[in-house]
Amino acid sequence: MKTLLPLLRPTAVLLAGALALSACDQPKPSPKSEVEAPAAKVRPPRAPEPITWDPALKAFTLEGKTLKAAALWTFETGVDGFEGAGSTLTARPGGGLDVKGDLFDPIVRLPKDLSVKGAESNAVLVRITRNKDTERWDGSLFWTTAAHGEAAGFATKPIRGADPAVGETTIMVYDLAKPRKGGDDWLKSVITGIRLDLDDSAGGAFTLQQVAIVTIPGGATPEAATPEAAAVPAKAPAAP
Repeated sequence: MKTLLPLLRPTAVLLAGALALSACDQPKPSPKSEVEAPAAKVRPPRAPEPITWDPALKAFTLEGKTLKAAALWTFETGVDGFEGAGSTLTARPGGGLDVKGDLFDPIVRLPKDLSVKGAESNAVLVRITRNKDTERWDGSLFWTTAAHGEAAGFATKPIRGADPAVGETTIMVYDLAKPRKGGDDWLKSVITGIRLDLDDSAGGAFTLQQVAIVTIPGGATPEAATPEAAAVPAKAPAAP
């Protein structure tokens, strides 16, 4: 047995060295933040939106027909009276309102001097681009009247265009003739204020391109809002 020890010791040393080199070649464990990074949200494909923004007419249209607007904001000269709560609003040169979510429930309020007859304007359109994603989306719209302030009982969500992906521009369509809550309160009231809740978590970022309170004859659904029922014919270009 004594004669084998000198032979076994070099072999053991070589084996230990090989194991040490193998361990050095293994990748280091990723930091906890990298391992637990949330996956990007998967959004289903969208059907084409029948309502579009016409930059030449500066109006929302439905297959060539201009939708009558009781109020329209394009943010070409500033924030247009919009205010943020838990969010930072910054007007873009040339148009658009950047919204950065500072708190978990960023809010955007339309101008305080609203006075819109709900019976004459059955939808709110928000053309919006997402710049930065977050975990949770909200999208709620609240309205106020002389009889009530902002309340969960007078609110709705977009029927189309909700929760755009990063880099995507959608038109969020709010049907106020058939809101989720509030019954016919919108239709029977003069609307004095509107509030938008975008994400339901902090850190998101959007650009509001245009916002309008409009009339969609027949309603906000594609089936009801046919081109024949649409609204005011688009103005012909002026003669040279």
